[in-house]
Amino acid sequence: MAGYSRENKRQNDALQSILDGGMPEQKIQIGYTGKSEKHGDKISPLSDIMKEARMPWFCPKCKQVMKHRLDNKTWPMYNHCFECQIKFENKMRIDGTYDEWKEIKIKADKLAYIRDQRQQIEEFKNQKTPDFYNQVAADGKTLDKEKWNINTDKMMEKADEYLEVLDKLEDSLK
Repeated sequence: MAGYSRENKRQNDALQSILDGGMPEQKIQIGYTGKSEKHGDKISPLSDIMKEARMPWFCPKCKQVMKHRLDNKTWPMYNHCFECQIKFENKMRIDGTYDEWKEIKIKADKLAYIRDQRQQIEEFKNQKTPDFYNQVAADGKTLDKEKWNINTDKMMEKADEYLEVLDKLEDSLK
């Protein structure tokens, strides 16, 4: 008989004794567990950051399920659902403060864009000219280095001009 073992025989005997109205053989198991250490969920330092970034199932303000696609866009900006944002904006329109709030948001977006552009220009100024290697020969070992002739002085001059323009734009927004 394939797959027949002592454990299978013991189980079959126990079932037969139950079917006959008797009691199966009592078995006692003894084991040693040793010293138990606390094993729990290890909390990563990034857990709190991810918790803040992840959209919850329910809106913290109205306790409704956040299942609409517009909630996915509203949550990262305002930390509540789209319906709560509509109610918030409607209340501001009734109070007459919506236009001022909208202008503040637009100005903040423009300033953030200018700061991003400035950061990109600074990174561009600090980078070195890239090296490109081409494998031309069929032997698989020979590499040819590609050289680019770039007028770095003119590029840095243009980058500085653009940074000045960004400074003027930022000052005009503040």
